[in-house]
Amino acid sequence: MTTSPPMKSDLLLKGGHVIDPVNGIDEPMDVAVSGIKIAAVAPEIPASMAACVADVSGCYVTPGLIDLHAHAWGSVAAMFPDEMCLPYGVTTMLDAGGSGWRNFAEFRQNRIVPAVTRVFALLNIVGAGMAGDDAEQDVSDMDAGATAEAILARRDIVVGIKTAHFRGPGWENVDRAIEAAERSGTFVMVDQNAVESRTTDQLLEKLRPGDIATHCFAWNKPIIGNDGLVKPHFQSARERGVQFDVGSGNNSFSFSMAKPSIEQGFLPDTISTDTRRKSLLSTFATMPEIMTKLLAVGMSLNDVVERSTITPALQLGHPELGSLSVGADADIAVLELATGDYGLTDGGRTGFRVMQADMRMVPQMTVRNGAVVWDLNGRSLEGWENTPPPDNRLP
Repeated sequence: MTTSPPMKSDLLLKGGHVIDPVNGIDEPMDVAVSGIKIAAVAPEIPASMAACVADVSGCYVTPGLIDLHAHAWGSVAAMFPDEMCLPYGVTTMLDAGGSGWRNFAEFRQNRIVPAVTRVFALLNIVGAGMAGDDAEQDVSDMDAGATAEAILARRDIVVGIKTAHFRGPGWENVDRAIEAAERSGTFVMVDQNAVESRTTDQLLEKLRPGDIATHCFAWNKPIIGNDGLVKPHFQSARERGVQFDVGSGNNSFSFSMAKPSIEQGFLPDTISTDTRRKSLLSTFATMPEIMTKLLAVGMSLNDVVERSTITPALQLGHPELGSLSVGADADIAVLELATGDYGLTDGGRTGFRVMQADMRMVPQMTVRNGAVVWDLNGRSLEGWENTPPPDNRLP
């Protein structure tokens, strides 16, 4: 149990069910926040010990969610971090290759610095970043040395390299991304469709322990073979330490891939959204919705929370994130598992398909650095009946 001596706190989340895999908590607990830190996690913390009490009964209280694959830069579809994260319980995001070494400074100034959300970045191996499909095919702009230097200059923010959408017959993008990762001591995230000259089994052989293959349940990157089983090269890559990320997006999550994979015990290492404007509208690609989809195909709630909090924190190289430990940054998600009749939408080259479910995860509140930044039903607010009278001295 995570706890500390009683103290006057600024915020008390009372009556919720805490799931904190780091501390082995999966039971009803109250959570107290003082300043920007977790002050206590314990049963029945007195309401009198807090300046603000939020009744979160009927909700799960977890560490702030960490989205390991989202897009805040690099295309017209990219979104400002706060609008795509905070209303959905996400307190930390990783921009997946929107910027390259040529324009990272601009990305940092215009997106990372103003955001309330904590933002990390992968640099694209293409110096111009995701500046359009033609730019991402430009092998001459894939500079491993310049990319590694840019990472080392801002290692506090930049944690690795992304390569994506390359259509060429060769391995220039992957090879140079891995070279940059080796020079900078970081990892690579790869979004790569197979072509005849470079197949998925060959790609996974190239990846090192700790590197990430994203869109692991995409229909156009099929993990399931014609025999209905997870393909052997995915299994062997996992045994070598290659990480598999969801990256749901607009076209990159199919129930036809996820359900049999999970039934066979092949769970994703990390859950992420690949959020951008189109995917938010088409498949509602938010962290709580993707967590719901994975619950619907057989994952446990504990596994889903773990892969949305501490596991991505470790991948980022920031183990201090992703928990509700006393003294940790007070980043918290409050999630309701609502029951009813729901339709969950996937995406893929076959078109959008729906799975019926009897539950949906609804983000109720987000706390970032100790402050309530999203409160769907005003659980932390005073009732309107106590509104003070206006100043009527002027007509």
